[in-house]
Amino acid sequence: MKRKLLTAVIASLTIGATSSALAGFPTVYGKVNVTLNKYDLEKLSAATGAGVVDELDNWSLESNASRIGIRGDFDITSDLKAIYKLEYGIDVDNGSGSNSREFNQRNIYGGFQGSWGTLFAGKNDSPLKLIQTNTVTQSDIDRFNDMPLADIGTYLVGENRPDNVIQYASPILLGGFEIAIAAIQGEETGVPVSATNKQDDDGFASGKSIALTYGKSSWYTAIAYDDNVALADTLRAVGEVTLGPVKIGAIYQTSEKHENVDVIGPFSTFIGSQNSPNPISEWDGSGAVANSFKEQEGYVINAAWKVAGPWTVKGQFGHSDTTPQQQPIATGVKYKDVAVDAIAAGVDYKLNDNAKLFAYYASVDTEGDNLVSTKSTQDKTYAVGFDLKF
Repeated sequence: MKRKLLTAVIASLTIGATSSALAGFPTVYGKVNVTLNKYDLEKLSAATGAGVVDELDNWSLESNASRIGIRGDFDITSDLKAIYKLEYGIDVDNGSGSNSREFNQRNIYGGFQGSWGTLFAGKNDSPLKLIQTNTVTQSDIDRFNDMPLADIGTYLVGENRPDNVIQYASPILLGGFEIAIAAIQGEETGVPVSATNKQDDDGFASGKSIALTYGKSSWYTAIAYDDNVALADTLRAVGEVTLGPVKIGAIYQTSEKHENVDVIGPFSTFIGSQNSPNPISEWDGSGAVANSFKEQEGYVINAAWKVAGPWTVKGQFGHSDTTPQQQPIATGVKYKDVAVDAIAAGVDYKLNDNAKLFAYYASVDTEGDNLVSTKSTQDKTYAVGFDLKF
């Protein structure tokens, strides 16, 4: 009897201690997304009009925005809560990323939350980038988010995760409105880089991103604007409507290079898979889009249809026209816009709320001026994969 009583007392104390620890205990979460891609990629042989050559034709195992993180909150007072999130990207296929490390920084911040909203500081996806995610209807308006060649970041600027962010997000207002505002600090060095890049911006919030969203159970709309984020000024509008088992979404965007060329800190911008080239920089000959484009206009139209049971069929078409900032051949020669057409189609098989299998096809056609090449490039991939969330 004494042994049974002692066991019961120990069990009671253990449960009590565990409950007390869990009250403010962090949650470990993550995602493993892996695809096996069959690539057929092309590139320009040179900026001489020589045409297109094959760049890569292979099978590749890809880790697509796989991640692990810790998040949590704890009460400070009855109406004030502390929040935190530490999220790192992991490369499941290689074990280490392009930086030769096992982890790379994603969204990491700390802050406070109350009935007035949420205020935090750190590194986080910009409000403009986040409006593609519809939390009300639980879907992503980029139907192929993070997928090589299919993600909208392949052909649209604006998919940024800025450093040095102070961000406020409102609670739901007036039955459905939400506002998010990010102030991005320049942290300039004070040492001039050039006559136009003096590194002398000492004001608050050298970069800004603001978003206004409104959502109901069957439809969602949002508009956002970036000012000097990744050297660009960008306006993006998104919308989605649910008609029974079908979701129809659209994105429209216009962007231009920010007139003030001061660099206000590094950014993480989606670049597609490790193997896939940037279709726009293939034509303008000057590297990353955010540092080379002058103007860009683009749109996306897509749909997802829950056919039956665990099966969902989805398709997406995207287009962008980009005016290069730098010219690759001769000074003073003017080139036409770089036009990109992107098509993606796929099917998902949902195993449960945390796991799914999927397959997709994506094709990206890029065409520039005849002075660069008389032919267009086409990159395409077939892929199968799985997505596991924990």
